[in-house]
Amino acid sequence: MSDKLFQTATNRVKPDALYVAASKEVLHELVHSTSGIDGVLLASTDGFEVSSLFQKDYDGGKLSAVGSSILALVQALSNEAKLTGCRSVILDAQNGKIMISAVPNENQPMITIVVTKQQVLLGQIMHGMNKAINRLIELDRKYHSS
Repeated sequence: MSDKLFQTATNRVKPDALYVAASKEVLHELVHSTSGIDGVLLASTDGFEVSSLFQKDYDGGKLSAVGSSILALVQALSNEAKLTGCRSVILDAQNGKIMISAVPNENQPMITIVVTKQQVLLGQIMHGMNKAINRLIELDRKYHSS
């Protein structure tokens, strides 16, 4: 039996270490300036956790993988409905909400996932997310430009 069957070859480019450190600061600012957030993470579009900040016990790896898949499905659904520029999706559950949003970095596109309490002001969360996403885009230009 070939050992190659059990090797995982990947062409995935990991984000710059300085970008990851700076992204953690952005997530920290989002969580501490916006009430009602239980956790936030930044993930690659292929579902790998880049950085996270959780106030509850979440599995960032699993959230990243599933969140990436959900956003891809929602984007496909939007295309079928002839909607353009799908940026985010909001899931509303009995005990909280999850907001998944694209981070349209030029060099390394990513997603953010925010887990909130049930009683939150969605406008406030979305405003905070948009500020964080704009900052992440600036960081991508700074640390990943050629």
